[in-house]
Amino acid sequence: MKKKYYYDMFTPIEDNSPLAGLLNRILGELDTIRLISAPSTFEMMEKKEEVNFKLFHETCLWEMYLHGVIEKLNHWIEILEEYENEFDSSWKYYASAKRIESIKKYGGEESDYDSEGNVRIENLTAKDLEHDTVIRSLVQDDWQDIVQETTLDHLGGLVNALQAHAKLSVRDVFKKLYNQDIPMYKQDKNGDMVKMNFADEILMKTSDELRAEDYSSIVLCVCFNIQLMIGRIKALDSFSDNKDELLSIRKDAEAMLNLKFLVCN
Repeated sequence: MKKKYYYDMFTPIEDNSPLAGLLNRILGELDTIRLISAPSTFEMMEKKEEVNFKLFHETCLWEMYLHGVIEKLNHWIEILEEYENEFDSSWKYYASAKRIESIKKYGGEESDYDSEGNVRIENLTAKDLEHDTVIRSLVQDDWQDIVQETTLDHLGGLVNALQAHAKLSVRDVFKKLYNQDIPMYKQDKNGDMVKMNFADEILMKTSDELRAEDYSSIVLCVCFNIQLMIGRIKALDSFSDNKDELLSIRKDAEAMLNLKFLVCN
């Protein structure tokens, strides 16, 4: 069967970590925003207002960022485990090996080969190795990376969307569209569905709004911690082993995936 692509719903993050599970729940809260902003046909694209196009594009960035956070943390852990276990936390051993891998895969400059055409492995300078250090593997400055470049200010729209969604119920939407009230139901202690009274509805909406506040705080906390870690990595000397510092960063990345954040303010 031909695969069908859905752009009106967010794609779940495929990862078993507690953080990924939480970010998937956050994406689920934002599905309504994606649904109302996503064009589904060429005709609908022409009818969509410019503000909806901007919103749809922003939701794409939210999705890329939240997926990217999990990918980035797992990538850091993978790199640093390899650095510790296979290269004994030696920056030069790591960079030399990665340089050879890169040249064999992509080719190199004339200066990367000896007179017999073999990859040069002796008398390597810092300049020869600067593009293949473990620090360079962790953070890049020569291409765009949404996780590296996203700051707290960029996530204001996501936070606002979470809080707006919590204040808007299905009943509110139905009443606005059709000018009719629809009953809301809840499950009682016996497992039966019973109609909500006014107090139940207020309690549910309050609960939704509190959850939205929690989710907003988590998204901002994730961003804040990622930026802290990037700053720590960039502050390290690329031509030193940095054994203790990089071990600490790996443990912090693992802690984040397990919802144990470093700091949130």
